[in-house]
Amino acid sequence: MPSRGSFSGAPSETACKRFLVSSLTQRSAEVGLATLVVLAILLRLQPILVEPSAVWPDEIFQTFEPAHRLVYGSGLVPWEFQLGVRSWILPGIIAGLTELSRIIGDGPDYYLPATAVAFAGLAAAPVVCCFLWCRPRFGVSGALLAGFAVAVAAEPVYFGARTLSETVAGNLLVVALWVLEPGCPVLSRRRLFVGGALLGLIFVVRVQLAPALAVAMLWTNWRADRWRLAAILAGTAAILAVAGILDTLTLGYPFASVWRYVLYNVWYGVSSTFGVEPWGYFLLGELGVWGGAGATVLLLTALGACRLPLLLVIAVVILAVHSGIAHKEYRFIYPGIVLLAVLAGVGLAQMASWGRDWLMGRGLPETRAAAAGTALAAAWWGAASLQVWNGVTLTAHRERMHDSLVAASVVAHGPPPCGIGLYGLRGEDWGVYGGYTYFHQAAPMYWPKDETALAAAADTFDTLLYTKPPPAGLGFATRECIGEVCIARRAGPCRSAPMTALPLPDPLIKLARR
Repeated sequence: MPSRGSFSGAPSETACKRFLVSSLTQRSAEVGLATLVVLAILLRLQPILVEPSAVWPDEIFQTFEPAHRLVYGSGLVPWEFQLGVRSWILPGIIAGLTELSRIIGDGPDYYLPATAVAFAGLAAAPVVCCFLWCRPRFGVSGALLAGFAVAVAAEPVYFGARTLSETVAGNLLVVALWVLEPGCPVLSRRRLFVGGALLGLIFVVRVQLAPALAVAMLWTNWRADRWRLAAILAGTAAILAVAGILDTLTLGYPFASVWRYVLYNVWYGVSSTFGVEPWGYFLLGELGVWGGAGATVLLLTALGACRLPLLLVIAVVILAVHSGIAHKEYRFIYPGIVLLAVLAGVGLAQMASWGRDWLMGRGLPETRAAAAGTALAAAWWGAASLQVWNGVTLTAHRERMHDSLVAASVVAHGPPPCGIGLYGLRGEDWGVYGGYTYFHQAAPMYWPKDETALAAAADTFDTLLYTKPPPAGLGFATRECIGEVCIARRAGPCRSAPMTALPLPDPLIKLARR
């Protein structure tokens, strides 16, 4: 019989308490995860907006510059877009973000932050996935700790929000793996379709990840029912169809960007002209980047791999494949780096769990033991991440192109020039000032390679950015310097002269002469 004053069928006092605890836990999880996402986004914006830097011109000229040309009509055209080697997927997305930013205001003060925030939001996806992987295993506190590890990991912070195909593909790869392997059987055809679509999108964005994607497909479908594989392949086919149509409309035929990329880089060896490194470049390079924190990263990654072995397998495949390619750049293995960061987060949650159990075994109450274990683990990982962030490699990366990008922004906010000159890097200056993406001035741009060429072209521009002082007789007066880059101006009009096209790689110059 129900007690006096109660209603028949009402939940018991115990059930009410359980519901309240469950609601509080859910709310704390949501608030905690939202806080981590905001933290991750803010950290990833720092090396892009607060202290802007760029190591590779590709970050601008393969994505942002063609988008600027699409929206505003001005933009330097690198050889990949001269020959139709790159898909317009990323430039198209950035162009869309640029157009949206014009609702608020026009110019780099609006489209640069809008795009950075959007890409930083995507870069926060691995934080969310790590949290979701860990919550059933370690509870809310352990999942938040794991997400924190990914949010503050030094390399994902520096690379995560950059407009590079490697970073976009790497962040999408984590999401795809979580969609297909969340830690429990996936029975939803819609979810499997989405997972397959993500794999297809990753392939289109970064074709070098094809072997890793094949391994992911095999791993997640080994001995699976036929309907599961059909749903995944349907999602992949849908995205590939869209990509094929896009290439047809922009480049002339389906998958032109993929075929031309393989043709020029593999058959004609274009990529090797940008530098060749030995097989162990990436492995030794990562150990150098981690420095004294390497033991921590390796230990936590190994612990995480015990829980999520697929992520380690994919990371190893990415490292092995890229190690076998002659031309190597640090950014190429970002997809593997972010997977290792997720594994390190899982391993950190495992260490905190063991620490809590050890403290409880010595008489400490569960709440205090859990808080102590979590705090110690967070401090340990924070110290390791800070050490990597302040290491030689990432410090140099944060300084790369900083002065030139800031100087270009100064010109963008100054009086409109009739021509812009870049001087000091023997004709390679175009690659370090951010192009029209940062200048955003409707003026022709020139980059004379030596003093003779500078003197001949000096009357074609009235604004000169230099790292090597120009001859005094040209009439340029220095207005200000930002680090190693100075801005000079001269009075008078500008002579009209055609701009020089961006250079082709040597093998393609020889091919064009045939």
